[in-house]
Amino acid sequence: MQRTDRESGLRAGVRVWFLVLLLAGPSSGLQAAAVFYDPDGQALPFSTFEEVEDFLKTADIVWKEKLDAGTNKRKRKVLLEKDGVQAHAILRTGYEVKDSPGGGFVDSCHSEVAAYQLSRLLGLDSVPPAVRRKGGSIQIWVENATTDASRREKGAEPEDPIAFEQQVQVMGVFDNLIANTDRNPGNILIDGDGKIWFIDHTRSFAGQTVLKYPEKITGSDRQVWNRLQSLSDSQIQEAMRPYLRLYQNELLVRRQLVVEALRAQIASRGEDAVLFELK
Repeated sequence: MQRTDRESGLRAGVRVWFLVLLLAGPSSGLQAAAVFYDPDGQALPFSTFEEVEDFLKTADIVWKEKLDAGTNKRKRKVLLEKDGVQAHAILRTGYEVKDSPGGGFVDSCHSEVAAYQLSRLLGLDSVPPAVRRKGGSIQIWVENATTDASRREKGAEPEDPIAFEQQVQVMGVFDNLIANTDRNPGNILIDGDGKIWFIDHTRSFAGQTVLKYPEKITGSDRQVWNRLQSLSDSQIQEAMRPYLRLYQNELLVRRQLVVEALRAQIASRGEDAVLFELK
């Protein structure tokens, strides 16, 4: 879908604001959100993550439909409406503790919110906003996006291979941090600007104290790297406590392992070869 000059300008302006506010650190207050779209392809009137979150919490659910894709059968696509503004979202329910080799994991609708909150703590805008609501969680829908599985089936190459690979590397860091057991090409969205969105984290935050995909830790955005080192255990625990009943300590252990893995990469290949600034 072609965007108007106004929409392109709005997207560019918001992204600049987003970068400026992130440089101020995680305690700087409101942070600008990426631009999301309504079902007709028009930019939603939200300037900050907090505005998106408030809409997700308070908008009326107009209709629901079952989604058959994926392993989580307890999710519905919904249409939200408030003050004349409409947006699609995903409503998830369910909480189940499961055993697995190397440590159990929780298949939880609230893990999606935990993943979003942790991504914000790291200065990322790669996980669509998600909030707790009515015994479950609800997450904004990314319109005009395709899965990486679909891209691969079509044999399509990224328009900007370097930017794409950098986002994949950040995703590798993030997935190791949250012990994501369900990352696959169907759980990766790519929007019209080539931005990668990390989705479907209900099977994350496992009870593992080893890295699941250490070979995927090859590089990182500089800001993510800095925050991985500087965030205190108490900051992480405070952010995660409302959403994780189990395995908070394991998350802290994995954070240290991710930091050590990146330090080893920097020592071996040099900082400029490992760290970058996401476009």
